[in-house]
Amino acid sequence: MDPVDIPKVSQEELFDSFAHDYDLLLPDWENDLVKQSRDLDYFFRNCSQRPIKTVLDCFCGIGTQCIGLTKLGYEVTGTDISGKSILRAKREAQRYGLDIEFAKIDVRRLTELIPKRFDAVISCDNSLPLLLGKEDVDLALKNMFEVLEPSGLCVISIRNFEEIYAEKKRFNPRQIHEIDGKRLIIFDVWDYMEDEILVFNVFYLREKEDGWDVNCRRMVFKALYSDHIIRALKHTGFSQIEVVKSLDGIPLQFDFYICQKE
Repeated sequence: MDPVDIPKVSQEELFDSFAHDYDLLLPDWENDLVKQSRDLDYFFRNCSQRPIKTVLDCFCGIGTQCIGLTKLGYEVTGTDISGKSILRAKREAQRYGLDIEFAKIDVRRLTELIPKRFDAVISCDNSLPLLLGKEDVDLALKNMFEVLEPSGLCVISIRNFEEIYAEKKRFNPRQIHEIDGKRLIIFDVWDYMEDEILVFNVFYLREKEDGWDVNCRRMVFKALYSDHIIRALKHTGFSQIEVVKSLDGIPLQFDFYICQKE
């Protein structure tokens, strides 16, 4: 593959390429959407100053959290920069028989394009670090703050970049699936670049009758450390910031940042 040219990275194009089979990055996507929605429901019920009914997922991808939360009775709107992910999310919601509003919107333009306000806004699955510049992260948080009702809740889940950069592992196994009697093996090779840019080279090895077909796609992130996130949240106007790493003694896959709009 060609070297990554960071100024030319288009997250829309990168995640358009994952939309049709993003669920295969997980061992069981349908179980995952149930678990994630239960975790979010716990935060909504136990961390919010106001009852939560309406939720905006501003990095909704193929609809994982939107579908799970809607099944629990929340009124959810999903937005994402990837048009193909939005189309996939709509199809998945229809498959579940759910009425969910989805729209292709950049998180940095939420207030410009969404007139309504929400009880909660979420950004899950390490989505915020897809914004590769500090000013982009700040603008995203500003928009997330402004689409909230007073005392609204913000929930952001992010990988622990302190641990990632302390370990600096290069190989990350993901899944082995069996599809139509043939194996699909998915793993990452991680590249650590300048300015704390981290590239996940995601390899797909598909078994064929005469060998293996190999495909590689990329995810590109900017490391966001805990103190940076907390400082940015405070600067935006959020308060009562809490970092949750486990529930009921069970470690979470991501660190959850829970905060309030006063």
